[in-house]
Amino acid sequence: MTIVRSVAVVIACVFGAATIAYAQSTTALLCQGSGSVLESQVSNGMEYENKTHSYSKSTNSSTTGRRPFNGAVNVEIAGNSVRMRLPHEIMPGINSAHDGWFTLNDVFVGEKEITGTLKLNTLNRAKVRIDRMTGQLTLASGFEDFDGACNKVDTNSGPKF
Repeated sequence: MTIVRSVAVVIACVFGAATIAYAQSTTALLCQGSGSVLESQVSNGMEYENKTHSYSKSTNSSTTGRRPFNGAVNVEIAGNSVRMRLPHEIMPGINSAHDGWFTLNDVFVGEKEITGTLKLNTLNRAKVRIDRMTGQLTLASGFEDFDGACNKVDTNSGPKF
């Protein structure tokens, strides 16, 4: 009985230490900033003829522009694995996030920068760069962009309020 209990304690210590080691090796960032998203608007209209009491012409127009927004990106770095939670303005309706988190692909974690690609969905991939010297995050694709200033979050501290 004491051998089984000892083995259980050793296993608990090993897995508990692994969990603590993982938690300590994960760096969390909060990047606050602003960006813009591609936005399309379509207008339809019809012209009414008083003489014939009917609609004679229809008009259609579409405009494409960029809509600005402010937001925050959460980043978690664990070794060479990086994941990000994006502002809802950037999130495509159909996306490849898992529980709201996107995994950075083609990751390079260097001493001065972190780079990679986010696959937002089948058609949309964004390039990401985090400058480790200045804390500047840039995210850009043809559909959206975001620039933010990142600060390290102390996940071991207690609540702020």
